[in-house]
Amino acid sequence: MCVAWESSENRVGRRLVRFTKVQDGRKLIVSCEAISQDDYRESDSVISCIYREETHTYYVTSVDIIYLLERLTNDEFPVEEKNRIRRNLEGLRPTTVSKHKQGFETFFQRIMEFPDPKPRNIEKDLKVFEWSLLGQALDKILSKYVSQLIIICASKYHPCHSDFLAISFSMCIHLLPPTQPFLFLWNLPKTFHIFET
Repeated sequence: MCVAWESSENRVGRRLVRFTKVQDGRKLIVSCEAISQDDYRESDSVISCIYREETHTYYVTSVDIIYLLERLTNDEFPVEEKNRIRRNLEGLRPTTVSKHKQGFETFFQRIMEFPDPKPRNIEKDLKVFEWSLLGQALDKILSKYVSQLIIICASKYHPCHSDFLAISFSMCIHLLPPTQPFLFLWNLPKTFHIFET
């Protein structure tokens, strides 16, 4: 999701990523794809891949991660559960973004100005994680709810698999042509595969 952005995405500094799911017992099948702002619908499960120009890094906010977890589990977490999730995700070493933090003023303002779907709640400091850690963040929390997570990333962008290769799990990787969709088969707890769909 971090390559081959459209000019409109580069201009605003984010790509919208829509997730859909199918639950089969304790197996969760999740698909994700990049969409345009015009294709966004409030009923969709959409989060933001946000670009920070100063460091050429892509991020996802803690607000978006918790929102995605709620949509994937069909649950609206109480405040206590959200706080527990935030504590569990601290091990992934998030970055705090604040309008008062030197070097982050512009990035903070960019996040605050995004239209719906907003990757934040209110105008205050927030935590962001490198986009490449999203898979690890989902594993950390979803292992409580499911025994197997399958992520299908159907995208015209290349390389789709780069989003998750930073995860330090045991991997079996088959590199596919640029236009080929990828299927991410995640056998919890510690096996990660990429297969052709």
